[in-house]
Amino acid sequence: MKGNARILVINNLKEAATHITAIGAEEGKVDWLANNSDFMTIKFDNVTAMDAIIIKNDTLEMGGNAAYNRGIYDGSVNKSDIIIAGSRSTLIRLSARLRLRTKSTREIADALDFLLRVDNMGRSSFICRDKRIPIGRKTIVMGVLEIFPDSDEGKTFAQAEEIISEGADIIGITCSPDFEKNFLVSCSTDIIEKIRMKYNTPICVDVSRAEAAKKMLSSGADIINDIWAVRKDPDLAKVVAAYKAGIILIHNTMHSMGDDVMGKIMFMLRKSIEVCQGAGIGINRIVADPGLGFGKTMEQNLEIIRKLKEIKSLGVPLMVGPSGKSLYKNVMGKSIEESSEIIASVAAASIINGADIIRVHDVRQMKEAAKITDAIINK
Repeated sequence: MKGNARILVINNLKEAATHITAIGAEEGKVDWLANNSDFMTIKFDNVTAMDAIIIKNDTLEMGGNAAYNRGIYDGSVNKSDIIIAGSRSTLIRLSARLRLRTKSTREIADALDFLLRVDNMGRSSFICRDKRIPIGRKTIVMGVLEIFPDSDEGKTFAQAEEIISEGADIIGITCSPDFEKNFLVSCSTDIIEKIRMKYNTPICVDVSRAEAAKKMLSSGADIINDIWAVRKDPDLAKVVAAYKAGIILIHNTMHSMGDDVMGKIMFMLRKSIEVCQGAGIGINRIVADPGLGFGKTMEQNLEIIRKLKEIKSLGVPLMVGPSGKSLYKNVMGKSIEESSEIIASVAAASIINGADIIRVHDVRQMKEAAKITDAIINK
């Protein structure tokens, strides 16, 4: 074939700049060309017809494209979602233009600028009390420590030590649905105190109630992992803020997800982040988790893994729990027990699609899977 042509795989601005520099392009052109190589598609929900028309016209003029509900053409709808697409350079110019239009388009420009910053976000930190967990340098592995009503404290502590020795970056304490009953709270606080006396590893605890969270944090926990994303007890956010702890917000639902799964997850998590910030929790103390296996079908779980990068639009680190789920049997087409090979595959796919933290039961093998995946994506 003439020209030895190929399609370049460019995952981010850094890779675009590397390709452009490698061919010897003018130094001043590198950033400009990189911004034009980075193509993005963004959706805005519930935009008025007038603003949608303005946005579409300005996007087209800047060299991008846009689409909205066809009812806007004949006036049968007065609001619509709108999807815009263009290079980073196009979207930067579009944002500047929208600031000159209406009050609503200025707000849309603010949102657009935020998404452009988030998409280009490099390394950051997840701060939990006096600890700073680096994000973006490598995949963070949280090792799960399960506590049951009949758990022996000595054996449980030995399991915690094993998890830490295998290289867990965070130790995550979880339990049965009765986790916050008095016995289990007492058992957990004892384990937390023993871990904290010997190790500096960040400790995360599954809690949804403010009273239980306060006991855990007082015992030395650093992070609260809430499967209801501060919806069950809004006071939980105030407790986390008071201790300057970190919080992980997991999407969960008791209802059918229906269509637009990612949109619903994003909407709920964004609301939960706003509650946390309103209570005084800094954005660098928040992590989002789409909640694989929490009220989702097999197909929805797989869709979430494919589209994880959409959740990065929230501007906080992303955690995924690939183990302990029920989606694998149906995928394999036969009855099969959850295996480390299957979990490693899901973990690797999650990391490639944007996960910063993976929450797993088999720390040693998942650390290895994360390490090779990080090397592949040049993390």
